[in-house]
Parts: sequence; structure tokens; C-alpha cells
Amino acid sequence: MNYYSPMDGLNYILQCRWEAALSTANASGIEREFPNGKGSILDLYHKFEEEMNLNWHPNVNLGAAVSDHQLLTDHGVEHVKSVISHAKDILSDMKRLNGYEIYLLLVSIHFHDVGNIYGREQHEQQIAKIIDEMGNALPLDTSEKEIVTSIATAHGGFVDEHTRNKDTIRQASSDTYYDGISIHPKVLASILRFADEISDDLNRSNFNGIAIPHQNEVYHQYSKALTPVSILGDTIRFKFRIPYDLTQKKIGKGNEEVFLYDEILERMSKCMRELEYCRKYANGLIRPTTLDVSIDVLNPKSSFQIIRGMGDAFRLTLHGYPNKNTSGLTDYLDMDDDSTGSIKSLKYENGESLCSAIKEKEGK
Repeated sequence: MNYYSPMDGLNYILQCRWEAALSTANASGIEREFPNGKGSILDLYHKFEEEMNLNWHPNVNLGAAVSDHQLLTDHGVEHVKSVISHAKDILSDMKRLNGYEIYLLLVSIHFHDVGNIYGREQHEQQIAKIIDEMGNALPLDTSEKEIVTSIATAHGGFVDEHTRNKDTIRQASSDTYYDGISIHPKVLASILRFADEISDDLNRSNFNGIAIPHQNEVYHQYSKALTPVSILGDTIRFKFRIPYDLTQKKIGKGNEEVFLYDEILERMSKCMRELEYCRKYANGLIRPTTLDVSIDVLNPKSSFQIIRGMGDAFRLTLHGYPNKNTSGLTDYLDMDDDSTGSIKSLKYENGESLCSAIKEKEGK
């Protein structure tokens, strides 16, 4: 049975691989992509996905709100769909993942944020607990549970809370085999982690009529400002539209207040760090190397028109010899597209600079 269309990202790829495996099941010399004796992997996955979408993902935000008294951006069904879509789009060579690895990656994507049901803090450490709670609703044996848990847990957090070591992918399970089929958990963990990193757009903050807690404001406004990213070969395009009033005031972020512009710069810097980090474990399977970023300011009299000349655009790329201090946004800035070959600088150093520039233009 066909459950998925080409719009469904890796879900559709799994379906195609399963159908291809059925048609070549008795052909000699063709390497198997799925284990024997597990029945229809496609049917197992579809039933599992329905269980997650019906009984688990819709409760993630509610659980976090009850546990932490805060309102997260969407961590439910639509976010999972976005990660599944982006996981496909960032891959350089789909054929290097076998069908069984795609299945394990998809199951891991469904688990990566579900721990927020028990609160945001260390939510990735709650995945194992939820896997145990699901019991027979989960189509995984003991070995598969360990692999999926290690892949999903590596998407964030720390190896150790005391040392604050973030190298979680290194802790994922080592390469292994299941019924003669090779599995590379660290590669799968790197794909999940970066696909999750770039899945934070305007579709995650659709909470009309609900007051956003002060400590969560910047996360929702960041998502609202970002158009869904476009992944075009080696380049990921980010397009932001900042509401005018948010260029003139700071908003809540935890116990602090920040300009939305500064949050965007910080998130783009973090995205480059995550890209560089995840590519180390992806064995060449994560294709992008560059972020094209444009930031516009909305006209205060319009919900969609921008103020011409007040935006900024820049490109961030992995380049040069690795430097132990390379972690800031300016370390990744690409060169200007002119004959000088000089390193491009930001139009606005920070949110204060943008605020002042707008006031100066308005003659205030």
C-alpha cells in the first residue's frame, strides 16, 4: 500500500525503497536493504507514525507548559514533518543510506523532541523513558531501541552537565550490523541534528490569541520572522522579516531581554557551528556548506511590505583552515561579490545599530 507522496520527504523515500526491495526480493547479487523476519517495514513505520501523531506529538507543548510554565514553539506533528523533509533535502547522496537506516532515522526523528512532555530541561534524556512507556506500540526490538535512543538523544544537550561538553554525536552507538545490514548511528544522528537545526520557521509559532510568556518571546518572534528555508544544492537560504516595532525594543529571552536582530545573528552563528560540527560525523552525506541570509524590516504600516534599504544580506560559508577560536558569525562571513575579494562586513553590528539607523533615517 502507498501511504506517502513525493511531498513527504524521507517518508516517501522509505516507501520507494521498500517497494524496490519487494520487487527484487528473489534477485541474486542484490544487497538486501531490510532485515528478514520483521514483516512489512513500511506498514510498521506507518502504524508507528500514526501512534506518535495521534497520542504523543500533540502533547509535547502541553507537557512542557505544565512542567515548566512556559510556551515552546511548536514541537509537535508539523515540526516533525519539517525535520523529515529537511533531512532528505540536505543529503548529498541518498543511495549511501540503505532502506533500514532510513527507517531507523525516521523513527529517531519522531522521538527527538518528545521528551519535552516531561519538561524542556534535558528533554533529550527522557527519550529512553518514553520508549519504555510505549511498550508494544513501538515496532522495535531491544537492539533497535538502543540504536534509536542513541541517535535521537544526540540532537542536543550535553554529554555531561558538569563539563558542558556538547559533543553528543560522539556518544551515539558505534557502527554495527543488524541481520547483515550495516548501520551508521553517528551519521544518522548528524543528519537528524542538522535537519532539526534548520526547521525553525514561521510554521512553529502559530499561537494566535495566546499570550506568549515574556521568557519565551524571542523564540516565537524568531520563528515568525523566518520564511521556510530553501535548500538549493550547497546553499541554504534564510529570509527574515523583522516587524518594525521589534527593531525599536528588546524582547524577553529567559531572564534577559534582547533585540530580535541580535537573536537572528546569534542563531545564524550557531547554525554554522552546528553545520561544521554535524559534517564531521556525516561522512560526506550533509551537502550544504553555505548560508545565504537576508534580513528585512517590515514597514510599520503594513503586515508584509518592507522598508527599502534598511535590510541586510550576507553569506556565511565554511572556508579556510580550521581555527580553534572560529565560532562567531564574523568568522564565517564570505567575501564580497566584487573584484576586491575583501571580507564582507555586517551592515549592522547589532540590534542597537539597526535601531539607531532607522531612527536616523526617520529624522528622530
